[in-house]
Amino acid sequence: MKYLITLISLLILSNILIAGSPVIIFSDTANLSVIGNKIQILEDKTNNLSIHDIFTSSDFKQSIEQNPNLGVSNSTFWIKFTLQNRSNYNNLLLELSAPLIDEAVFYTYSPDSTFQAQRIDKSQPFSLRKYKHQNYIFDINVPKNQVRTYFLKVRSGKLIQLPMTIGTPQLTFESIVFKDLLSGLYFGTILIILLYNMFLYFTVRDKNYLYYILYIFFVGLTQACLYEYAYKYLWPNSSWMTIHSIFFIPSLSGIAAVLFANNFLLTKKYTPVFYKFSYLIIAIYSIGIILGFFNVYTLSYNIIDFTGLLLALSLLYIASKIALKGYRPAKFFLLAWSFFLASIIIFVMAGTGVIPNNNFTNHILQIGSVIEVTLLSLALADRINILKKEKEASQLQALEILKENERIVLEQNVLLESKVKERTSELETTNKNLKDTQSQLVNAEKMASLGQLTAGIAHEINNPINFVLSNIKPLRSDVEDVFSLLAKYNNIKDAENITEKLKEINDFKVKNDTDYLLTEINQLLKGIDEGAVRTVEIVKGLKTFSHIDETDLKSTNLIEGLDSTLIILNSSIKNSKIKVIKEYDNAILKIDCLGGQINQVFMNIINNAVQAMAETKDTEKENILTIRTTTINDNVIIGIKDIGPGIPDEIKT
Repeated sequence: MKYLITLISLLILSNILIAGSPVIIFSDTANLSVIGNKIQILEDKTNNLSIHDIFTSSDFKQSIEQNPNLGVSNSTFWIKFTLQNRSNYNNLLLELSAPLIDEAVFYTYSPDSTFQAQRIDKSQPFSLRKYKHQNYIFDINVPKNQVRTYFLKVRSGKLIQLPMTIGTPQLTFESIVFKDLLSGLYFGTILIILLYNMFLYFTVRDKNYLYYILYIFFVGLTQACLYEYAYKYLWPNSSWMTIHSIFFIPSLSGIAAVLFANNFLLTKKYTPVFYKFSYLIIAIYSIGIILGFFNVYTLSYNIIDFTGLLLALSLLYIASKIALKGYRPAKFFLLAWSFFLASIIIFVMAGTGVIPNNNFTNHILQIGSVIEVTLLSLALADRINILKKEKEASQLQALEILKENERIVLEQNVLLESKVKERTSELETTNKNLKDTQSQLVNAEKMASLGQLTAGIAHEINNPINFVLSNIKPLRSDVEDVFSLLAKYNNIKDAENITEKLKEINDFKVKNDTDYLLTEINQLLKGIDEGAVRTVEIVKGLKTFSHIDETDLKSTNLIEGLDSTLIILNSSIKNSKIKVIKEYDNAILKIDCLGGQINQVFMNIINNAVQAMAETKDTEKENILTIRTTTINDNVIIGIKDIGPGIPDEIKT
């Protein structure tokens, strides 16, 4: 009995609810029934009301718009309508053409006082939808001549519009196919324009085409997101992309529009204030993107919408201003942008019910977008033609300048030829004088080198010769004493007075110390021999150094050449108190070279090292000259190192 009373109460309440709202009578199976102005709407600002709370609520308000526009809100909205089916179809479809809505739950109030729910949520993969379309499509099962009450719960942090229709499945899907066909034509047109401009970019390499390609790409992708074709085809299994793409992709489209407008309209040149202001617009778009990533949907959506409106009006004003300055591409831009803004205005008017909502108004954004990108493509082509004409004019001017320069050059050539002849004779005379002077300098340098070499050799030979000469005089004296002693022996001719003669000879030996005399003679002869040997060595070193008997490449011992050079420079080395360290690689035998010339190189380098160390003011530091020979592979390396101050920096540079 208790349950019967409850059932009767619900039936009575149901009849009361039906009586309080207009009943949608579906009988025309040839057309879709638009029900936007026949529904009741309730806003749940708490987002906590359940279907049972809504069922008994009296806060529903009657809609008067064919396409109700609820604005941007975080609230949950409940839609209520009552349907009476007078057709022969028991199975109908409800289509909510608002793909931007995040969640929709359709409740059917059954005669048994229960609610059946059909839920479609963007957090679910697209493949889980019963009807594979981005619009929200629900089954309505109502027998002929029966009345049912339905509730629709919608939630979205973005713009909420409710274009709702009821029809047979065939009629609904025919309408969907037609709308998809129009969208397919739009995206096909966008793709063709995109590929065409990519081809032009790789042909002309104009960066305006690059920015325009980015703009077309993001405009097309924005439309795909607005109509949720991106959700259906690009990322059907990514709820994150489905929810957030509507925030950052339109923002990227706006940023691409700013970059393209700045380059195409030359705003930096014509309107520098807007050029700087455009970076503020980019910054605001970036803030909207960041807020969307942090799930602040309503604020992000409002910021992006406001920035888009600000950008649209700014570009309209800037394009007008630049066009008035005579820049022809700005006129094309202004025309294209005007069409796009007009399409936006028509879309908003249709959404607010000012004008009828139909297939034309539903796709007006796509139509305006196609017209805009087409006109901008023509504008870019016109700009290329302008640049081509400017280039041709510049080339013509350059050609005239070249002709004038050619005339001037011909006149100058005649004058120059006469001057060249004069200068040639002068240069020949000067060249002859320079050659004579050069020969004199070379001879002088050779004489200086020869004088230095001669002085060194003379000094080296003088030492052993003086040593020999200094030993000859005492040697002569000692030899005379020996001869005197021999004479005394020769005076002994008979046995008479032999004792007296021998005593005289012994006295002579004692007096002259003949034992020391013989030792001294040996020492003097040894010294003379050393002097003679030293002289022979110097002469041999001189011969080795100069290689006077060699005029062709011959096998030469480099170590002998180094030693002969040291012999010639021995006096300078001794005077400068230089210690010579030889680190010879005995594996080096002979190489083919001009021995005399390479020895001259050794002498110049060593002589420079000796002079450098002689000028060193550091008396406590020992002067060391190191000569090193090594071999690497088939190469002979000779290193000569001194402790001199080195080459001054001003001479190096």
